[in-house]
Amino acid sequence: MTDFIDIINTYLSNYSTYSNGMVEFECKYGDLTFYKPNTNIIIVHAIYILPEYRQTGMCRNILHYLLDTTPKTFKTVRIQTVLSKILYEYLLRFNYNTKTFTVGRYGFDCIL
Repeated sequence: MTDFIDIINTYLSNYSTYSNGMVEFECKYGDLTFYKPNTNIIIVHAIYILPEYRQTGMCRNILHYLLDTTPKTFKTVRIQTVLSKILYEYLLRFNYNTKTFTVGRYGFDCIL
């Protein structure tokens, strides 16, 4: 999990240096892909956990950490590409510190 935390920290701390578009990170547990827009939204384009690490709470921990550490200058965290039925259903029932995701036009949004 610490690899994903490092990825999130790197992305958030260097956010202004990335060009708009896809920003991809890989680690030994899987991949995180962000999409940097020209708005104040953090967009997670894809979360990929390698099969041997699935069902260990890693995705939940990634989302919790992201919601806890996203700077207040951002108003929304969006999970954009949800290909897995398991992730889709998880985001529908997600609840963490009174934060929930709602299905929007462009993905699942959590207002910060």
